[in-house]
Parts: sequence; C-alpha cells; structure tokens
Amino acid sequence: MRNPIAHTLMRWPEHNQNREDVPNILTAHRDHGPASARQRLGLRQSSGAFDPPAPLKLKRQRTGAVQNLAARRRFMESRAALVLLAIILAATTLPANSASGGSGALLNKERMLMVNGKPRFILGLYENPRDDAVLKEAVEAGFNLVQCAPEVAELDRVHRLGALAWVNVGGALDLSEDTANRRQRLTETARRVAGHPALLIWEAPDEILWNNWWGTMEQIRPELETMRTTAQGKAELEPLSRRARDLFDRGLYAEFEKARADFWRKAGRPVPSGAARIDDAAARVRKSGDGITAGIRALREIDARHVIWLNHAPRNSLEDLRLYNRAADMAGCDIYPAPPNLAVGHSDLPDMGLTSVGAYTERMRQAAPGKACAMVLQGFGWRDLREKVNEHETAVGIGRRPTWAESRFMAYDAIIHGANAILYWGTAYVKPVEDDGSPASGRPRLWRDLLRVARELRALEPALVAPPLKSPVVHQAETFGSIDGKGILCTARRVDDDFVLLVVNETGDGLRFSLEGLPAKLNGRTLHRLYSPEEHQVAGRQLTDGIKSRDVHVYATSRRFEDPLAGRN
Repeated sequence: MRNPIAHTLMRWPEHNQNREDVPNILTAHRDHGPASARQRLGLRQSSGAFDPPAPLKLKRQRTGAVQNLAARRRFMESRAALVLLAIILAATTLPANSASGGSGALLNKERMLMVNGKPRFILGLYENPRDDAVLKEAVEAGFNLVQCAPEVAELDRVHRLGALAWVNVGGALDLSEDTANRRQRLTETARRVAGHPALLIWEAPDEILWNNWWGTMEQIRPELETMRTTAQGKAELEPLSRRARDLFDRGLYAEFEKARADFWRKAGRPVPSGAARIDDAAARVRKSGDGITAGIRALREIDARHVIWLNHAPRNSLEDLRLYNRAADMAGCDIYPAPPNLAVGHSDLPDMGLTSVGAYTERMRQAAPGKACAMVLQGFGWRDLREKVNEHETAVGIGRRPTWAESRFMAYDAIIHGANAILYWGTAYVKPVEDDGSPASGRPRLWRDLLRVARELRALEPALVAPPLKSPVVHQAETFGSIDGKGILCTARRVDDDFVLLVVNETGDGLRFSLEGLPAKLNGRTLHRLYSPEEHQVAGRQLTDGIKSRDVHVYATSRRFEDPLAGRN
C-alpha cells in the first residue's frame, strides 16, 4: 500500500517551489494527518486539485504562464528533490516487521489501532505478571497488551506468550527542560526496543498534566497544617495563618504565595515546602505541554511506526488536555468509581457513579478529536491500597472491589461512548484475600471476573471494530425515576451477514424499551440475547425488551459472538 506522506508529497503541484517547507509539511502530516499536509501544500481535500496561493494567482493573471526557462529549471530541480524525498520516506517509514502493520497506518477511520494491517480492539493490563502461567491465562482470556519495561528480555517474554507490549518512556518525553539529556534518553530507549515485534505503543509520562498541579498541591497542603500549628497561641501569627489558608482555599494562589512568604518570614523559619509554588502551575502546564509535543515529534523522528499514547487523570480542563494531546495518536484517562458512594470521589464530575466511565470517555474524545480513545478502568478495590482496613467501612462495603456486573457495565459503558481500548490498572495491588477477608484460593475473585469480561469482549471483537451503523431510535416506557426518557444507549454493528446490537442502561431503574428503525435486513430474523437463552424475532424493524438498572444486553443474529467460558449472565 502507498505511503500517505510520500503520496502527499508526490502530489505537490509544480507551482510550489519552496523546498524549505518540507519539514513543516511532515510535521503537519504526523500531528494532524494527511488533510493538514494537503492544506499546507495547497491541495483541496475533496478532489486534490491545486488551489495556488494568492501571490501565484496574481502572477498567473499577469503572465498566464511560467516566466522563463530559469523558472522551469528551478521547478524541475524542486520536483526531483521531492521525488527523492518521497522515495526515502517510503523506504524508511514502512518497515516490514511492525506491530502497527506494513501499511504504516496506525489507526483506521474508526480510530481502532491497526495490528499487522487489521483493526484490533485493545484490552490491556498494567500488571505484567511474573508468573508465566498467570500471564498466559490473561492472554488466553483476551488481553492482548501488557505494559513492559524498555528491555528486550521483557518484550521477548510477552511476545513468546502471545501478547503485544507498551512501553512508558517516562519524563524523557517532556523536552521543556534538560532537553539534550532527555532527548538522548529518549533516543536510547527507542533504539533499544523500537524494532521489537511485540511493541505496539509508546506511553507518555502517566498523568503528567495533572501532576503539574497535584504534585505541588501534595507538598503545600501539609504545610497549611504546619502553619496552623505554628501560629497557635501567637497573636502576631494567627491572623497571617488564617489569611494564607483562606486565600489558598479560595484559589487566590498569587495572593496566597505572598501571604505564605510573609507568614514564614514573621515566624523566623524557612518555607517548609521549599521551592514548591502553586501560583506558577498554569505556566508550568503550558511549558510542559509544549515540551510533550516536542518530545512526541522527536520520538517520531526515530520511530514513526508505533502509536503514542497519553493517559490522564480524571481531571483538568479540555483546553489543557488538548494542549497535551495535540501530537499524540491516542489519549484517555483512568476512572475508578466503584463502589459508587461519596467515599470514593475519583470522579470530579457531577456524575460520581459507575456511569462516570461513559461521561469521561466522552470528555476524553472531546479532548482528543480524531484520535483513538483508551480508557483505564478499575482492577482493584480502594481498600487494597490501604495498609490498615477500617472494620466499619468494610462492613458497609466502602472500598470494596467491583463486582463482575459492575466491571462488565463499566467496560461496555466506555465502549458505547466510543472507547477504542480498555486497560486495567491495579490488579498488581490486590491483596491475597477476598473482599470479606477470607483467604483467596489462587488469585482473588476480581481477577477471575476481569478474565470473564475479557473473554466476552474478545469474542465480540469483530463487532467492536466494525463501523457503527445508523443508531436505532430508543423509546423507553414511563417510569417513576427522574430520567425523562433518557438513559438507554444503543449501537448497531454488522459483521458479514450478522448483526450485533449493544444496549446499555445507564439509569438506576429497570426499564421496558423499544428499538425502532433497525436495519431492514433484520426483519424476520432472530436476535439472540447473548449469554442468555432468550431469543427475539424482529418485525417491522423493531425490538422490544426490558433491561435491569445499569445493565448491558448484547443481541446478535448468531451465537458465534459468545465465548462458552464467559458463562451465562
């Protein structure tokens, strides 16, 4: 297949003789796709016809032709240079052994990652189990991506067991500071493993945008308590302490920094948090965002074959997220909302429950338009991250692990809102006991639940990577809840002669619903509700059924999309 960069350059019209613009054209293609490169070249997207810049239009109007032989000679030299550049690019950007495929396309038009020329739905694990048997179990269940250190031996092992790998390149990707050293580290990492057949993705520093804020907050918040205790009983310090803490709580960070410095000067002590300042966080975000963009471009100069991914915290403005995502191929965030109660608080949206997964998926797609969306979901319970367990919280379920039904719902909620990849964080930190404190037989139940979800999604992969059909119209029966006819989502897919419907109920109510406007070719056919004995005959392009609260139904014209080991729901 043709190389899109070379193809674009070969179509550069004869009137454009600015060879110095080639690096800018390549950057436009890498960061924003062929359409952006064509625009810089003066090519219309629809037909590829040349629309010369205004000065050339005027020149054409004045002369009607190329002025002289010298101009023609310059054109021929420029054309020859571009042909040579196109040949070089075609040879250097399309390696034969690449996890992303020989065509060089990293994503298809549905933003699915391409692996060996085929679209794949990515199921990933942050944990890289040391036990081969455990990793093999995960791969056989459907996980196809595992995090690895940038070491050939690690990638060899993952490759041998049938999975692909992603590598986090760390802070070296941020070229906003210590540029020469970081670029060198980045180059060394890329050259060490970029050619490995298991490598699929480079990951940027985890949650780097959020950490520009949170890292400083983590240093300053304990200092506020130190201020309070230092000022106790001291008439000259207590008003200063109250004022500084008040300014911080109100988000008046520039004023806070002045009051903070004044307090510690009057107290005769150095600032406990040293150089940490919160009033310059926004400026650091912009600087770091530019550094990440520069780092991505530098990495692509070494290796343009693999997807570059940014994972964010479930925080930050769309503007800042877009700043960081602008040169990446894939972006998303982690969100761990189970169990849904106020003690979790991982979501900072009004929706703090399980459906915040879908809400954040939509938000991440808005923050990275046209790019793949990877959502990192919950592979642990919040109690697993604590050294000591509160018996009262345990008794009422606070901090417990997600149930199988919750894990399944969160996965499908991400998918129906447009996720192209799902990864799980936290399985490495799950304690070797069940949620009730009883000893686990092997790995705890949560691990088996995630394997079950993975099996179900892997069996459904042909439909998950298929282009969505026109969505059916959903009608919901009246109910007592404050849902106003909203909350049930549906997407339809076609795989060969089969059809698959995904239906997700995001509400807290069981609901009767009807799907209208189904594909005409479904009329008279049987839809099986997968992992259930139920069958439904489609008539008049309609289907009527009922669904439990926060549940998922998958209907298909064939049971080939079931995995028998996933079990009946």
